[in-house]
Amino acid sequence: MIYDIVITERADKMIDRLLYYLLHKLCNPPAALKFINNLENIYNRMRESPLQFPRCRDELLKSKGYRQALFSNMNYRVIFRVEENIVYILGIFHTLEDYERKIN
Repeated sequence: MIYDIVITERADKMIDRLLYYLLHKLCNPPAALKFINNLENIYNRMRESPLQFPRCRDELLKSKGYRQALFSNMNYRVIFRVEENIVYILGIFHTLEDYERKIN
């Protein structure tokens, strides 16, 4: 089964802010490209099998069925949930962020 990806408005804004930060604040186009490539890789894996990613460790988020996908070689995570054949992207967070509080 192929899953559809729905990026919430909140997650879309988070992606825009992260890319702006990487490109304009850090002046690091290679990091922005690496971010985009990682995100696309995760989306492709989610389309095929989103349940391969672990549930969030936080008990409240876990009880809501939230899962996380970590970027390879970057300190970001995608928080998402799966309903039937749709993957809802809820947010993209740096691994040092307190995402558990921000996602609620």
